Amino acid sequence: MTMDCSQSLALLSEYRDKGLDEEYRALVKEHLAKCPPCMGIFQDIDLIAMSAAVIRGEDGISYPDESAVWQRMRLTKTPIH
Repeated sequence: MTMDCSQSLALLSEYRDKGLDEEYRALVKEHLAKCPPCMGIFQDIDLIAMSAAVIRGEDGISYPDESAVWQRMRLTKTPIH
């Protein structure tokens, strides 16, 4: 089984959070290794999540719930590439 870009993109947040079972994790990892645009998006997601965690911890301001932000992003149907 192979994974296309739309399938991979839908799973990137869970992949980053290690919330996928081994089969899906391997499929996403394989896709990212072969698809530079999706890998770039994954790296952006990782950077955004790390930056948000640092900002939240530095100034104590209550920012929007990270999982709610990712859910809203999943609802958009804008083509990535």
